Amino acid sequence: MAGAIDMGPRGEGLVRFVGNEEIEAKAAAIRKAEQEQSSPLNLGLSSHLLKKWEKAKINKWSIEEKLLRSKRQRKGKYNPEDLAQIERFGGSTVFMMISNVKCRAIESWVKDVMLPSGEKPWTIDPTPVPDLGVDIEQAIAAQVEQEAMQMMMIGGPQAVNLDMIQERIDEIRDDIKRDLMQKAVKQTIQMEDSLEDDLVEGHFYEAFSDFIKDFSTYQSAFMKGPVIRMRDVLKWEQNPLEPGKKTPVVKKVLKREWERVSAFDIYPGPSSKTLNDGYLCERMRTRPTELMAFRNVPGFNSDAIDMILTQHRTGALKNWLWTDQERANLDDRPNELEDTGDVIEIVCFNGPVQGKVLKEWGMKGANIQDAFDYEVIAWLVGQFVIMARLNLHPLGKRHYYGASFEANPDSIWGISPPELLEDCQRVCNAAARAVVNNMAIASGPQVEVHEDRVDPKEDIEDIYPWKVWKTKSDELGQGKQAVYFYQPTSMTAELMAVYDQFFKQAGEQLGVPAYEHGSPNVGGAGKTAHGLSMLMSASSKIMKDAIGNIDKNLIKPTIYELWLNKMQFDEEFNKNNKGDIDVVARASEYLVIAEQLQIRRAEFLAMTMNPFDMQIIGMAGRAKILKEVIKTLKMPDDIIPDEMIDAMDMAQGQVATPGAPGMGPGGAPAPGGEAIPGGGPQGGTGPTNTAPNPGEPGGPVGGALPELNKPENI
Repeated sequence: MAGAIDMGPRGEGLVRFVGNEEIEAKAAAIRKAEQEQSSPLNLGLSSHLLKKWEKAKINKWSIEEKLLRSKRQRKGKYNPEDLAQIERFGGSTVFMMISNVKCRAIESWVKDVMLPSGEKPWTIDPTPVPDLGVDIEQAIAAQVEQEAMQMMMIGGPQAVNLDMIQERIDEIRDDIKRDLMQKAVKQTIQMEDSLEDDLVEGHFYEAFSDFIKDFSTYQSAFMKGPVIRMRDVLKWEQNPLEPGKKTPVVKKVLKREWERVSAFDIYPGPSSKTLNDGYLCERMRTRPTELMAFRNVPGFNSDAIDMILTQHRTGALKNWLWTDQERANLDDRPNELEDTGDVIEIVCFNGPVQGKVLKEWGMKGANIQDAFDYEVIAWLVGQFVIMARLNLHPLGKRHYYGASFEANPDSIWGISPPELLEDCQRVCNAAARAVVNNMAIASGPQVEVHEDRVDPKEDIEDIYPWKVWKTKSDELGQGKQAVYFYQPTSMTAELMAVYDQFFKQAGEQLGVPAYEHGSPNVGGAGKTAHGLSMLMSASSKIMKDAIGNIDKNLIKPTIYELWLNKMQFDEEFNKNNKGDIDVVARASEYLVIAEQLQIRRAEFLAMTMNPFDMQIIGMAGRAKILKEVIKTLKMPDDIIPDEMIDAMDMAQGQVATPGAPGMGPGGAPAPGGEAIPGGGPQGGTGPTNTAPNPGEPGGPVGGALPELNKPENI
């Protein structure tokens, strides 16, 4: 028997005795993992990943310096070279937090727009043109053929022509498309609820809030997801020993999650222009307990993970980069590098690999062709590959998303707000330091003393009010004072004018003037409420462009990829949802028009409150407008029930065309004067409905159309 220190799962006892069988089993597992890591696949893949990782690190050196400068600027820290010059000169080292104020204003503004209370920053719509499919098109053709035969039986061959047939086909097709769209709209509402549930449970909005902070600070901000992880979930199940009572049970469940990725941890390939171009590496930090969550997850090597967990305390599984210490200092973790044993670093590689190379490594796959490139996802810890698989995305896209305050279309990295403010920040800092230094110098007199004429017992550096200076007579007879006082000139007003000018210029360069974050010092047009509203509307155009970058590069692809992932791997979701979707990111539009749209709707309601417009709109139309106004006021939707609107629509249709005769194809009156079922209200086109058994072959021409139009038959 062998003794081993172990706290146990519940902390009972300090020493646990392990049998030889268990020790031998663990040793065998380690030997098996080492053999797997020595296989051609893992050796070749490990070498490939390390080469790509080194190139990506070298490529990012200049970007890392920009990221650090932006981080220092927001944290109110001088760059090392600037601080050295300031200390060499002496005086104040004050740093004015202009960049921090502006970045916080951007952060708050974006959160107000994209995370409004009770609303989502996205919605989904069905695609504008539904695909009817071959079956429905064939059914339409059969329906029109049946109708044409009935018309010829009644009026002879001359009663039907090609134009009439095409017109009828288009009419039926439009009716079916209209029904499909109505069904699709209902489906998208249910789909939104399902997607939103995944986003909430996967901590999307928490990660998005952190993303916004990075967006206002760095050259680019990043998120990733959905990431599939094995998580412990608390479930309440019936207690078999106590009927009627439920007990908590912990179960392991695969969950979709989202994470904010630090800009310091993203390493694109040297030639990458987008996150889906070239290759991409992410430097991930994890704890042993977090790494254990990937054990038994499909695609991961559990034996390799066990081997890593036995070796991680040596610190050999950590990548040491030149930015680590200063990054830790700026994040108030100065001793982070001493914590080597509890941190495991993973390099996550996403990139194309030629099929021939994959086969040489030993990766099997019937569809792998030598000449084609395949998107691969692999995790590297030290020299160990713990996961390597083909990207399952149908288009080979990666689950990373990024956006910049000022985007660069030819690079992943844009321009950060602190970078836009850097010149103004430096001038304001220089002016502030000069003000402090000048105030210190001009706060009291400069004193000149002839030491040979002052009593040796006198402390010439001890100056206080009503002090009596004991001096000796002037032996040279020059008639000069023994003590001279000189008051330096205060330049505070001039320096403050310089500061104010560049402070205002900072807001202009960034597009976030002082009045946007509550400053009362607004001149010119901003002195009036209307003028201030015009100024804020003009400045919001820059923010609209910045928020549009988030909409385009994060919100829309994230929601679409979640929908695609659920359609691929969630059988229940796939079964209940058909057709494609269009993701609508609402934030950039909401920024400018939300409040104005509410005002315009109220004006429209007041303007149309007259008998003439009411005849056109009708009560049902006005109820629909009121329903939209109620939504923007965040009131319950059921104040105006949909059933009431439908009833008013029906009543309005009956009143609008009382007793109108039915029309046949081509606009001719239909015999019998009755409307065709499924062909619209009275007065619509379609042949007569006179046969005794609707829907039977050879029966009325309108008989099959209602069945065809039913949503459940589409």
